[in-house]
Amino acid sequence: MKSFLLSGLLGLCALVLVNLTAQYTGVLIPINRLSLAASGVLGVPGVTLMVLLNTILL
Repeated sequence: MKSFLLSGLLGLCALVLVNLTAQYTGVLIPINRLSLAASGVLGVPGVTLMVLLNTILL
C-alpha cells in the first residue's frame, strides 16, 4: 500500500513538473480528471505515456 501511494504521489509531482516546464519544452498536459487519474494510478510511467501521446498526436 505504501509503494502504491508513493508511486501516485511521484506521478502527480511529475505531472506538475511537466506543466511547470511547459514554456521551455512546449509540452503542456492539461490538468483534468483523466490526467490526474492516469498520473495518480500509473505514476511516472503514466505521465511519460501522456507526454509521448501528446507529442505524437499533436
